[in-house]
Amino acid sequence: MKKILNLLLLNSLMVFALAQSDIAAVPSENMSSFTLEDCIRYAEAYNYSLQSSALNVTSSEISLKSAKEHIAPSVSASASQGFSTNNYQKSVNWNGNYGISAGMTLFDGLSNYNSIQQSKLQVEQSKLEVERSKNSMRISIIQAFLNIMMNEDLLEYQQEVMASSQEQMEQGSQQFQVGQILESDYKMLQAQYTSDRFNVENTKLNIQNNYLTLKKLLSIDPNKEISIVRPDSATLFKSLDLPTLEEVMQNATNYLPELKISENDITDANYAVKLQKANYYPSLSLNAGISTGYNNSNMVENEKWGTQLWHGLGENVGLNLNIPIYQRSDVRHNVQQAQLRVQQAELSNLETRNQISQELQQYYIDVLSAQNDYMVSEAQRDAYEANYHAYTYKFKYGSITAVDLIQQQTNYLNQLNKYMQAKYSFVLKRKILDVMMGQPVKL
Repeated sequence: MKKILNLLLLNSLMVFALAQSDIAAVPSENMSSFTLEDCIRYAEAYNYSLQSSALNVTSSEISLKSAKEHIAPSVSASASQGFSTNNYQKSVNWNGNYGISAGMTLFDGLSNYNSIQQSKLQVEQSKLEVERSKNSMRISIIQAFLNIMMNEDLLEYQQEVMASSQEQMEQGSQQFQVGQILESDYKMLQAQYTSDRFNVENTKLNIQNNYLTLKKLLSIDPNKEISIVRPDSATLFKSLDLPTLEEVMQNATNYLPELKISENDITDANYAVKLQKANYYPSLSLNAGISTGYNNSNMVENEKWGTQLWHGLGENVGLNLNIPIYQRSDVRHNVQQAQLRVQQAELSNLETRNQISQELQQYYIDVLSAQNDYMVSEAQRDAYEANYHAYTYKFKYGSITAVDLIQQQTNYLNQLNKYMQAKYSFVLKRKILDVMMGQPVKL
């Protein structure tokens, strides 16, 4: 007995622990700091569109339960109560009839069975549609998250350039006062500082807009303050190693909801054919019932109410066979239409598989191209940055004019923007590849 109690206690603790782990897996609505993984898990729990899609799964499950319950017998009860008078005969009549009946389909050409199988398939299709919606949401969140990271990185560089421009403007003011540079050079330095300052302000506004986009995807109040947790640079680029094209094709083919939905469409169309063919077969049902009644009049001597109900008690049971003989070819035409839908589903599946295969290969090439662009732009950024710092040093000692310095600064900022675009474009495409392969998205 003691062993049994210990086992029950251990089982209860395990159930409680599993329940707690499930609760912990759901992000809190009060979160304010998010990693990319947090964003995706939070959206999967609270995004309004995904919650709406989940209701379609519930609706399909209800339809499945309804299809299963059609196999069970149906039971109904009836009761009627009457009262009549005859003024000429001065008679008053009371009567009542009561009954319970039940019916059950014994054979319907397997229509109920195929309806259940089709309903099960619809539940699976609904879940696949939810997964497809989640993939779209994941990609949108990755893009919004990376846009914040990109603009935060850009802001950091722009603030350094702005600080350098301010220093150059102050130095130019001193040089102009002692006649070392022209007024036009000094005004150009002022204009450049103003431009750099507004670049910083515009990037800050872009970051605000990026956060609003992320909040919308997470279904968070736009007035709530949130922040992102940036990944460590070493960890980030370690997760960007590219799998082979064969790995991408195999994983994506096994995972992508679009392919499974297309394959299930064929199965669904075949069930529709079976449902139409069921109309060729006879149907057999079993019916049974029990009924009684009474009739009392003040003109004659009547049995007691309970005695009448007992004497009037009757039972019935019977089989009902319905054999289709001629239906004006409706069934045959409906079967042919359903068979055409099977062929259409098969052709659509072949087209979908071919299209997805081509898109995967093309997308893989795009990822490789984005990786190359990133590596080239990184080298160019380093070169332009070194060149800009060299010209800053030259300007400080009067070796070049303000025009030369500003030109190099403009070149550096342009290349910096290209580098940021190339870097985060590659990261985005690489992470989308993980989504397409059904792998966890991490930074």
